[in-house]
Amino acid sequence: MDGSASSERPQPLVIVGAGLAGLSAAVRLCDAGQPIVLVEATGGGGGRSRSFRHPATGLELDNGQHLMMGCYRETLAFLRAIGNDDAVSFQRNLEVDMVRPGGARVRLRCPALPAPLHLAAGLASMRGVGLLHKAAALRAGVMLRHEAARPDDNETCDAWLRRMGQTQGIRSAFWDPLIWAVLNDDPLIASAAMLVAVLERAFLGTRDDSRLGVPRVPLSRLYVDDALEHLRQRGAELRMGQPMRAIEADADGVRAVVLRSGERIETRTVISTVPPQPLLDALPAAARRHPVFADVARLTVSPIINLWLVLDRAPFVDVPFLGLIGSPLHWLFDRSRIEGHDHGQVLLNCTISGARGLVDDRPSTLLELCRSELRRYFPERPVQVRAHKIIKERKATITHAAGTYQLRPATRSPLPGLLLGGDWVRTGLPATIESACQSGHDAAAAVLEDARRQTAFGL
Repeated sequence: MDGSASSERPQPLVIVGAGLAGLSAAVRLCDAGQPIVLVEATGGGGGRSRSFRHPATGLELDNGQHLMMGCYRETLAFLRAIGNDDAVSFQRNLEVDMVRPGGARVRLRCPALPAPLHLAAGLASMRGVGLLHKAAALRAGVMLRHEAARPDDNETCDAWLRRMGQTQGIRSAFWDPLIWAVLNDDPLIASAAMLVAVLERAFLGTRDDSRLGVPRVPLSRLYVDDALEHLRQRGAELRMGQPMRAIEADADGVRAVVLRSGERIETRTVISTVPPQPLLDALPAAARRHPVFADVARLTVSPIINLWLVLDRAPFVDVPFLGLIGSPLHWLFDRSRIEGHDHGQVLLNCTISGARGLVDDRPSTLLELCRSELRRYFPERPVQVRAHKIIKERKATITHAAGTYQLRPATRSPLPGLLLGGDWVRTGLPATIESACQSGHDAAAAVLEDARRQTAFGL
């Protein structure tokens, strides 16, 4: 009887990867009553959105600084599900400060008007930008809303901005920093279609969609710890520190996940949320030859460098974060101010997106670059670096070069039973936190749809 009961027990659904895509899928499925096994290579999870304790200072640092937007509906839904939606501090209205060498500011302040009028009014009153540049920005906004010839994925951001008649002044103060931030790539090669996808969600919906939000706690506490506890309480089986070695398949599709330890988990449904290369490495050879997976193999990556500096004082005191105009450093975040800590020192994050030209530099070179840029942009507030930590995420995101969106796979893969998640799958968005959470929810929705169909047909 025990053997019969065991043989009739339904096979679990296996989710591979406890990054944001895997966690969002797992939470959604557990809340729907689905039994799951979550397999994660590391002991802590979080993927590229994690935090760690810095031994030299005792501070909890993130592997990278993240900004959210009000239009991140899937991310916010995930945070609500695990009880952490109040751990992100959102602006009341969109505000962005940029700084020029020497300290002069460019300030965008959007008033409490319906979208997209709030952005138009903000651009029209933008401080530190001349009338010609403001007029160019307003023209682009009008054309974005009514443009007949929208950019396709083969048009670069640079070509699209030129077609929109954007001046170098408004590009350096508004467009280029936005592109580096959301696409993690150079405007000369990044896809205009991916940029427009973000602009539409952020600026053509509601005013709240464009607000920026900054996590008030480290990333593991925001996304990972409570998600894992949420899953434990609902009976999910968590297999942390157990990397996947292979996905086995037969004539009907997926049949098992094999762990590096040699353990074999029989299943007919797998949601893989690992990056492209680990997925390809795990697939059967025959599956890798399919055109969809051959396209996945053509995806390339773009790095991000995060420099964490412990300073004697803040280089700026009036805002939580600043963009730098004309600098290899793109954004500065005062984490002490954001998290509400006052320990007689300041924790500053310096972010370099699309850092292909710097990722191989020595830490000492990068630290000196950061020091010199702080002197150049804040000459009236010299700072002393008391400690530092440099984090290079060489595979931070896939590249969003024009013409590459078609290489990204859909949620349902050509291998029956294998669903794909991750910020790099075809979500209609660049590889962001929102794309990751959306992909996880899309995969969960596909599983639940299949379950409803099987129930309807009595299978």
